[in-house]
Amino acid sequence: MAESLSIGLRGGTAAARVDEAGFVHRDGRKFGRRSTELGWWVAADDRWHDPREEPSRRQRLVDGTPVVETKIAVPGGDVVQRAFMVADHGGCVVMEISNESAAAVVVAVPTSGLSTDAAAAPSEPRGIELPRDVRVFPLAHRSTVRFAWAPSRGAGGGVDALAGAAQVVRGWLAASERASRVSIEAQLLVAARSRLLLATSGEVDDLLQLDAARGVLAIAERVRMGEPAAPHVEQIADAVRRLLRKPNARWASRALVMAARTLAIANEPLASSDVAAAWAGVVAGGTLGASDTSNAVETGSEVDTASAVTTVALAEDALVRAASAHAAELFATGIAASWRGINFEAHGVPAGPQHTVSLAVRWHGENAALLWEVDGPPGLQLRAPRVDASFVGSNQRGEALLRVGA
Repeated sequence: MAESLSIGLRGGTAAARVDEAGFVHRDGRKFGRRSTELGWWVAADDRWHDPREEPSRRQRLVDGTPVVETKIAVPGGDVVQRAFMVADHGGCVVMEISNESAAAVVVAVPTSGLSTDAAAAPSEPRGIELPRDVRVFPLAHRSTVRFAWAPSRGAGGGVDALAGAAQVVRGWLAASERASRVSIEAQLLVAARSRLLLATSGEVDDLLQLDAARGVLAIAERVRMGEPAAPHVEQIADAVRRLLRKPNARWASRALVMAARTLAIANEPLASSDVAAAWAGVVAGGTLGASDTSNAVETGSEVDTASAVTTVALAEDALVRAASAHAAELFATGIAASWRGINFEAHGVPAGPQHTVSLAVRWHGENAALLWEVDGPPGLQLRAPRVDASFVGSNQRGEALLRVGA
């Protein structure tokens, strides 16, 4: 299969792939039948349109979430297909097809194992060679038809009662923003976090064995998005011991900070404070590993669990970096040229074992007005030496003008 994107549920309990044409593929063993592909075709005023052959085809992850949108052009506009999964019926693929063109069209889909509340036309598709189980459905201007593809033969009916694409997108966005909310390059962050939620426990365990730092960060990120922390206490404790033996590993500093935070969420305050103290000690000794300098992934491309961890870490580290128990550095790599002149915000970014920072930047010519708020015990000092060496923020909240152009 050509390059494809993942859709699914939290924890990889159900998953499918959407190829570059918007065709959905699932493991046939879970369906008890040979047919594992859900395709779609469109008949407009001019001809039949096969998404696999359309030069007008465009595809994206909606707002970075595992809702895959595929568009093809027809006379007068686009026909838009969205594929995603809901938890109903043990993990159900939902396909929505919307007619955003000026005239009515006909859509064709294979109906074996498919449920819909729409009525198929009595005639079979003509003028195109399609699988035998394909049926056609009239689709008026500005209307939508929905189909559900469940692993169980007995699951069916009530398709319109299932969550729609917009509702599913909102759910994934809410999960991502529960960890932190960043307005700049937001879709990149959402896509990476969604990939972490889609990962199976086996994928996370494998990463933890190969790379203690990024394994801890994967667990911590899932916990930040609402997954339980308690089941991972022993894994985190073991990974921390490995990190302290090799404190110069990439992302070791962030991993220890996030380990302390995750242990606190797991109601292990003593273990959390021990990890925080160990982190502070190795920071003072100057032996902790620096942040990874590898590039983040592009929005819309498929990434593995390790790359997703790196993407999240890079995104937050570029805004706030824990420097010590009492200090955090803002914009540790400077303010990227692509951010200049763009107002942006970030909320709830970790700044240490006990602190998070929220900030907003508003541009005034070459300089940036910074507003910040610290959540956590008093005494955290903020600096931004790569942007304005004169800036020091010692209050829980405040504002300052950063002399970026100086």
